[in-house]
Amino acid sequence: MTEENIGQRIKELRCQRGLSQEELARRIAIPRTAVTKIESGSQEIRFRELAKFAEALGISLGTLVEERRPVRESDENAFFRVSDSAQGYGDAPCGLETILHVILLAAAGDPLLDSRCLTEIVLQADRMHLAAYGKSISGIPKGSRTEMEIAIETTLENMVRGNVLQRVVDNESATRRYLPLRMPDLQELTASAYVLIEKAVCMKR
Repeated sequence: MTEENIGQRIKELRCQRGLSQEELARRIAIPRTAVTKIESGSQEIRFRELAKFAEALGISLGTLVEERRPVRESDENAFFRVSDSAQGYGDAPCGLETILHVILLAAAGDPLLDSRCLTEIVLQADRMHLAAYGKSISGIPKGSRTEMEIAIETTLENMVRGNVLQRVVDNESATRRYLPLRMPDLQELTASAYVLIEKAVCMKR
């Protein structure tokens, strides 16, 4: 979903529950003007804010961001595309470490989630975001799959050294998996980026 779609969904649910913008803003502890901008799609909404909106509206986060209909049907990426009027709502690159952290948390314990699989998921999320907004989520220039795999391996090793991840090695296959040791910092993630990352994880499982 785009920022505009999410804003429209929030407004729709707020009205269904008979809440004013002022009341919703009080429940979430943000200015009313911020609610106005979010509902109009003119302000990015961060993942943590999105979770607060869902709680204040009495629904699950998944229900709030679910896609109810595709916007285009012209090609295999149609489900993830947005209308031309929404092209300005893409988010800035959020960093490979944040992306990997979210992926590993969403698929924790998956024995097949090695660096190669992680590469596929990141590339898929980048492709979907590029199709919707004209830019990748990771911010890594489009290059070879090998270059992306090297970047991911380096980032994973840095996260292990920083005690963000625990590396687990299978004794028989020597496959390396990575388990999150803490929750990711989602401040730099917008709702649209988070949704596309989770969709990419689901597509590979």
